Amino acid sequence: MSTAPARGGRRAQTRRRIAEAAAVLFAERGYGATTLQAIADAAGVHVQTIYQAFGTKVAVLAETAAVLVAGPDEESSTPPPERKWVRELFAEPDPVRQLFLYAVHMRTVSERYMSLLDVMRVTAAVDPEVGAFLATAERGRYDGPAHITPELAAKGALRQDLTAERAADIMYALTAYDVYRSLMVDRGWSATDTERWVAATLASALLAPAAQ
Repeated sequence: MSTAPARGGRRAQTRRRIAEAAAVLFAERGYGATTLQAIADAAGVHVQTIYQAFGTKVAVLAETAAVLVAGPDEESSTPPPERKWVRELFAEPDPVRQLFLYAVHMRTVSERYMSLLDVMRVTAAVDPEVGAFLATAERGRYDGPAHITPELAAKGALRQDLTAERAADIMYALTAYDVYRSLMVDRGWSATDTERWVAATLASALLAPAAQ
């Protein structure tokens, strides 16, 4: 009997353990001061395991970001269209509810991801590899709105003066991680109030009156 699925599962678990250890160390020490040996020690693996699995520290950073964005219940390797929250969002017929589900998702991601994002922003100024990855990651954040708004347009839910592309731009801006931090951390809003405000603002900005 083949043991490939079990090996694959162990590899995924090891990668996640390394990424989770790296997330803590990057937040505590910064990217530059965190060595692969320190990550290996924290993850309980040999440093050679990290080199074999990732090759470079920036690759560890990329996996760390992917794990934090995916969350504890999804594999970082699962394509976004196959993730549970995406399937639920696109199965939802109500445009207002779809926008609420996206607002909730981005709130949960922001809470996991902001500490690492802060580290990457500081590091990007002096490390071109990190800067390149950060730019790629930010472009990736646009993929959510870019897939959602054409679906809203196809069922006639968008305002008549909005193209799907312009609607995606607005959605991208209103769900930036810093929006959530400004309200929840800087201003002390609850998660519930923040989600509701972002969702209501998205609905008002994007949806035709009949869809609201």
